[in-house]
Amino acid sequence: MNRLSEHKLKEFLLTDIFSVDYGNKFDLNKMEVLPTSSIAFVSRTAQNNGVSAYVEPVTEVAPYPAGAITVALGGSIGSTFLQKQPFYTGQNVSVLLPKIPMSDAAKLFITCIIMTECSYRFVAFGRELNKHIKRDFTIKLPQTASGTPDWETMSDFMAELEANGDLGIGKLTGTLQTKNPETANVVSTAAWGSFRIEELFERFEVGKAHAGMLEDGDDCLYLGAKKDDNCVMQRCARNPDLVQPGNCIVFICNGEGSVGYANYMDREFIATTDLVMGYTEKLNKYNGLFITTILDRERPKYSFGRKWKTHLRDTIIKLPKTKDGKPDWDEMERRIKVLPYGDRI
Repeated sequence: MNRLSEHKLKEFLLTDIFSVDYGNKFDLNKMEVLPTSSIAFVSRTAQNNGVSAYVEPVTEVAPYPAGAITVALGGSIGSTFLQKQPFYTGQNVSVLLPKIPMSDAAKLFITCIIMTECSYRFVAFGRELNKHIKRDFTIKLPQTASGTPDWETMSDFMAELEANGDLGIGKLTGTLQTKNPETANVVSTAAWGSFRIEELFERFEVGKAHAGMLEDGDDCLYLGAKKDDNCVMQRCARNPDLVQPGNCIVFICNGEGSVGYANYMDREFIATTDLVMGYTEKLNKYNGLFITTILDRERPKYSFGRKWKTHLRDTIIKLPKTKDGKPDWDEMERRIKVLPYGDRI
């Protein structure tokens, strides 16, 4: 049951829900590291719940309390975690302290929302998160009939995910759990076949847009020659004349430093003319991720001087094949699904 589908989401200012602090701004190399300490040091990393080390208490500086939320303002920008023990923070880490009591499950719900918002709304040296988090950062949450945040729905939604094995709420990490075994997945490619990229897709389409054609908005992704963030440059207003259908492989065919990258995109978007999209009815999010992983092995062959657009259709990759020598889309899907965390895609 998706409880969220029963609620109309409402936009709330982050500062209406949390007191936002800019953290201690400590330098770890000036701290006394103590592995047995109960005080965590939270930095801008996206790993290990943001914790880089455990440190001794700092004289006359009380650590932030367990149950607060940290948000990386730089480095792994937007990495958001619910902290399960007292902590200090490094540079460019913001701390969210709830203004009203809420469950840990509701806090985890909000960390997921914040991270999603940050993934496409903010970039370093561009639209920087630290300039907006205390000013106009908003998140959409379920609301009650009176228009206040519906904490019960958030808690129930996360508890339902926990019951299905989707989240480790008991550990308060906010990280995904997997039911698939952590075993080595040795793959033999001896029986795979060689296929030209043009054999895999029923049609190719070239992006139609450039930044000057966009209108301000928040209802469509704008993709460009960017190797990070799944090519997402920003969000914009939806323009039916420019929109590309989702469920495709996006090939970056131009752009210094990004040529040769490929990503799977599941939803509709607007693309620059630097991108070429491959479409086939056989594609889904699982075999799409498989193919982009294989394509990544081809990337070193291309650069700003040797552009992919000229060679894209003739590029040859090896893939699982059926008995009649065709690409085995079902086997590609299966191989992704059995990987650790493949059940969480």
